[in-house]
Amino acid sequence: MEKAPKTKKSQTPAPNPYKDYARYTGLAFQMAGLIFLGYWLGKQLDQYFELKIPAFTISLILLFIFAALYSLIKSLPKE
Repeated sequence: MEKAPKTKKSQTPAPNPYKDYARYTGLAFQMAGLIFLGYWLGKQLDQYFELKIPAFTISLILLFIFAALYSLIKSLPKE
């Protein structure tokens, strides 16, 4: 009598609960870094052009906030 060959059951590994935390923590640091970069670059441009109103600082902070939010939305899983 022949025995049927044993088939390996496809076992999916248990989801790592820290994987999502690490991913979103990284995104938070990326967002903070982008906003700080916008602030720093805007300050440098305002000082270079000797502006009384921090136009570049405000503009670049807003631009980098939108860039950070766009990056966040693009990285979210599509469900």
